Amino acid sequence: MKAKLQKMSMLIGISFFFSIQPATAQTMSAYEVMKKVDERDTGQSSVSESVMSLNDSIGNQRALQAKSYHKGGKGVTKSITFFLMPANVRRTAFLSFDWEDETKEDDSWLYLPALRKAKHLTRNNKSGSFMGSDFTYSDIEGVNIEEYDYEFLKTSEEVDGHDTWVIQRKPKKALEKDVIKKTGYVKSTVWVRKDISMIVKGKFWVEKGKKIKHLTVTDIKKIDGIWTAHNTQMRTTKNKKVLHSTVLQTKSIKYNVPLKDGTFTTRRMTEGL
Repeated sequence: MKAKLQKMSMLIGISFFFSIQPATAQTMSAYEVMKKVDERDTGQSSVSESVMSLNDSIGNQRALQAKSYHKGGKGVTKSITFFLMPANVRRTAFLSFDWEDETKEDDSWLYLPALRKAKHLTRNNKSGSFMGSDFTYSDIEGVNIEEYDYEFLKTSEEVDGHDTWVIQRKPKKALEKDVIKKTGYVKSTVWVRKDISMIVKGKFWVEKGKKIKHLTVTDIKKIDGIWTAHNTQMRTTKNKKVLHSTVLQTKSIKYNVPLKDGTFTTRRMTEGL
């Protein structure tokens, strides 16, 4: 099952990756490294429980509990997340279709109980904050790697004791305005761990407000043969001061469990768990 760069996996605190053989890695281009990350094996399906903690600059914290389902299929990977706690977000749901065809726009819907309707998100909606967090809808949904140019900034840099590639990503000139409008980012830099092809660090330049976001991925463990990040943090900064941060923690996860297609529909969003 294919998973895009830090898509809904970020919410449930998981990232799935497979190893690159050293002999091959030495000759890969920056694009080929990112292609490996994009095409990582995530199993056929998964069910997970997570907590997303939102932290402001004066120490206030808000924790959101969620349960997520993922399933791969012919040409598309489907994900749905139901928020369970606190009471004011209970029954809120997010549904995403990640199409394998990179020329096709991925689809996302948000269900808010107060509106009693699932809203289909357009490209213009996707740069907004996801559930008040430091992640955008575009972060959660994932990016189309074909819309970017890549280059190595460094071919070796240590992060938490592991060797990484440092790769800069910029929207292709012909698509620049559209991509920035969708993602909210002018450019980004990612650190990819060489042994497991995993993004473990990131820096994102926000178009508006002269802000920079910083991503860190830690507590990485192999679950059922799949590399799983149990802690993912995004911090929003301005002039080197932290304005807000979000921590995503995986509390439990099971892979390759039977899931019905009916789980991944807008009707199911309105019904809840």
